[in-house]
Amino acid sequence: MASSSTKIDSNLLKNHTSDPDRIKITKTNLCFAEEQRLPNSKSHASKTSTKNPVSQKSLNKFCNRVHQMTPEALNEQLKRRKLSTSGELDILQHRLKHHYKLELTFGCENPTTMIEQPFQYIAVLDFEATCEEKPDNDYKNEVIEFPIVLIDVKQQIIIDKFQSYCRPTLKPILSTFCTQLTGIKQHQVDNAPTFVEVLHNVEKWLNERNLLSTSNGHKLAFATDGPWDFTKFLQVQCRLSSIAYPQWAEEWIDIRKEFSRFYSVRRGGIEKMLHRLGFTFDGRPHSGIDDSINIARITLELLKDACVLSFNDGIRTSGPKATTITDKKAAPNEKDEEEDSIIFTD
Repeated sequence: MASSSTKIDSNLLKNHTSDPDRIKITKTNLCFAEEQRLPNSKSHASKTSTKNPVSQKSLNKFCNRVHQMTPEALNEQLKRRKLSTSGELDILQHRLKHHYKLELTFGCENPTTMIEQPFQYIAVLDFEATCEEKPDNDYKNEVIEFPIVLIDVKQQIIIDKFQSYCRPTLKPILSTFCTQLTGIKQHQVDNAPTFVEVLHNVEKWLNERNLLSTSNGHKLAFATDGPWDFTKFLQVQCRLSSIAYPQWAEEWIDIRKEFSRFYSVRRGGIEKMLHRLGFTFDGRPHSGIDDSINIARITLELLKDACVLSFNDGIRTSGPKATTITDKKAAPNEKDEEEDSIIFTD
């Protein structure tokens, strides 16, 4: 079948450890690079109107203590607070410091329960598209796999998924390079509906779950690894199919960007983020549904570490040509470690 809608086995969320390959990031006087992301923004609200003033002196003192802790002492402090002990040293240190700041802010031992996320559900998406090993300058990537992995934000679990192949029309025969990269076979796209039909099925699937309704405020946000799925693949595909760009895809959560900002590390792709969290990739890289599941695993860890996930990228539709909303100047630690072209040829 070209599409499916099934519950995901909880085993897909099983954590895996990997050998440490630590990336040393220099940290100066900044204790928390994500400080502006704490419960002060208008994008979300805390569950209490009372917050304690946080002493920068106390934070700096605690930060210094954290950086002097042995790995054993660090793990003990994390366990005491019922926090994950999986990940590289920098991730573990940041996790403890961030939690301590929340403790001071809310004046309780379990401050993560005081954070209210702006969305009830997050739909993780990672397209696969036609590609060539050496494409011409005017080569057009056509979407050939449309996967969605749905996260319940409050429960912090994957609750559902959608997956469909799409039949390309400009170049209906997949290149050998494309098949080897994505694992998608020719017969799978030959028997699949067109992109327009798949998009209709996607929106039907979303509406059946009442996910596109705005009556209760922002219920759903889409999340991706980087901006390219929407700014390149979806935008180009909609033009090729002569259909309007969907309104629900005008803003999204860039998990790669948020991961870098929250943990104060350099930007990297899915496998790099997983490695930093102490996980390994589940499934086949460049399979749309497997990529989406693994991005969802990263998203869940951000939620568990009390990162507030709100829109951080989007498309401006005003004017004759849509443009991408991006940071004017990325911080040095937010610069991508991986070439964007790798993503474009997915």
